[in-house]
Amino acid sequence: ASKWKDGRPHRPTYWTILSSPTHAHLPCTHMLSPPQSSMVAVLISAKRPRPRWIRYAAVGLSLCAVSYTVLWDDDGIGLLRPPSRLRRRRLAYLDDRPTKPLPYGRSMVDQNFQSLVRPSDIEYDTKSDILRKQSHGLVLREGGGYDASSACDDVLLFLPHSFAHNGHGSQLNNYLLAAMIATFTNRAMVVLEPPPSLNVFKSNSQFGCPLEAWKTKVIRSGAPPKRVGWNFDIPMGISRLIKHPAWLSRQCPVPCEEFDYERWEEMRLANNATKVPIPQEIRCQSKSKDGEGRSANVIVMGGQQVRDYFRSHYMPRMLDRSHSPSLPAADWALRLGARPHEARVFSTLTDKYQIWDYTSALLSRSGIMRFQPWIARDVEEYIRNIPDLPLDVPYDGIHVRRGDKLESDARVHVRKYWQYMGQYDEETGRMPTNYIPFAHYISQFDVAEDREDVECQEKEGARLVYVATDDPVEVQKEVANLPKDPEGNTVLVTKKGCQMKFHFVFGHEEASAEDSFHLDGDVSKGDCEERYARNIAGIADLLILAKADIFVGEFNSNWGRLVRTFRLRVNDSTKVENGARPVLTRGEMRVAWGQLRPGPPGW
Repeated sequence: ASKWKDGRPHRPTYWTILSSPTHAHLPCTHMLSPPQSSMVAVLISAKRPRPRWIRYAAVGLSLCAVSYTVLWDDDGIGLLRPPSRLRRRRLAYLDDRPTKPLPYGRSMVDQNFQSLVRPSDIEYDTKSDILRKQSHGLVLREGGGYDASSACDDVLLFLPHSFAHNGHGSQLNNYLLAAMIATFTNRAMVVLEPPPSLNVFKSNSQFGCPLEAWKTKVIRSGAPPKRVGWNFDIPMGISRLIKHPAWLSRQCPVPCEEFDYERWEEMRLANNATKVPIPQEIRCQSKSKDGEGRSANVIVMGGQQVRDYFRSHYMPRMLDRSHSPSLPAADWALRLGARPHEARVFSTLTDKYQIWDYTSALLSRSGIMRFQPWIARDVEEYIRNIPDLPLDVPYDGIHVRRGDKLESDARVHVRKYWQYMGQYDEETGRMPTNYIPFAHYISQFDVAEDREDVECQEKEGARLVYVATDDPVEVQKEVANLPKDPEGNTVLVTKKGCQMKFHFVFGHEEASAEDSFHLDGDVSKGDCEERYARNIAGIADLLILAKADIFVGEFNSNWGRLVRTFRLRVNDSTKVENGARPVLTRGEMRVAWGQLRPGPPGW
């Protein structure tokens, strides 16, 4: 290299290799791993030309250093391997970082079974709490702390019972929508369930009866306790499944003590989006957190009102970026737990899909959906006893939704699939099956293997895949009819002729019967303990899918959309604020059929 002066080459410059870790502070070395940063090439100038052999040696060593830097990765020589052999970190179910068990009674709860995200991915620190309180408009006291007397002045009162006959995915997505409305409008979200006299479910919850749902009495020493009635101290409704977070409720009581549940139900029904375009706000006297009387502004909604008003009233306001950066968007992000630079990034996003995905990632990180300790305890027992599913090794997950979806949302996609396969009779409408076969789902793993620059490589063993489906009997028949190797693994031959092997794992046989998958259905599903068993099996499937290394499914179902929400992560690098991309990181997901971008979280 040469420096130039007055258009002519000036003093020559030579390469010198500095083989010392003390130079790790030099520019660009932050991008190097520890073994790379110890060898850095630096340009220096010399007044006199050095002997030619020294220059040749310096250039040779420089090339070695550059080659070492480019080719080395954490697993060894990276780019010398074929592209298909490039390694990436694969995920197991259990968090690879130590997690502290939480005390529950005389036992402990493993946090790996309490949320749809890994414990280390949940972030709720003091700084986030302070920023949330500031975005709530709370006033800082002179002596320290915040004046919380106004925290409960504006309330979204959520009545989830009207959606209680829906499945897990529908109810949990609806809860997320309500949380989005509450945080966007800067309201405390308070959940209100009907009293036992108005609750249609045994033990007052659609999620069944854990051991804690019963009152027990010891009749004689050494004998098991006898059940003597319901325990009305255990949470009811959806609160039996999930812990409503304090940062969302602001620990506010149910407002307007003079109103009973039936009065609130009347007001909920009065909020009809087709007749009242803006949700009605009720003003009444209520107690603050300090016990003092204050005026409260309350919007009451149930499941259908949340969906209707979200679409017609709140969604356009959430997407509004007519003034960029958007201050309302930044405040909303802070209430969801964003750091200041993340709130600034969120306020400048204009693409609706990026806005919704960023919101999903903030919700996921906030720990908004943590299951009750008895749910975590029983889900852990269920998952740990699934045959052939070790929790400390990488695995993938497939979700196959059939059932009632085949008569509604999925029907058009099934027809398009068989038309593409050339097996749809346009005159009669006949096709081989009324569903998309399981073989199509596993073909999604062929995506990476079928690139022209990828050579066929022998895999070390079969890919472990967990299958969650509401049609387990039929899917297991399909698996049985697929090609097998001598070890019994399912074999997929890619378009290039490569072989991929799979070992499929299903849930417990007693929980996989076709008529026992859905949480709710008909009168025969009213038994409280059977309902709880279905509840635990469903939550276990959700947890396993959400934490899989690769997820294959579709976003037409509530389950698929819910899993996707909790597989999104914020790219919290401050460089994103200066235009670096991507703004998010995603757990790898492959869509078997249907829409590729599902829209808002909870929708």
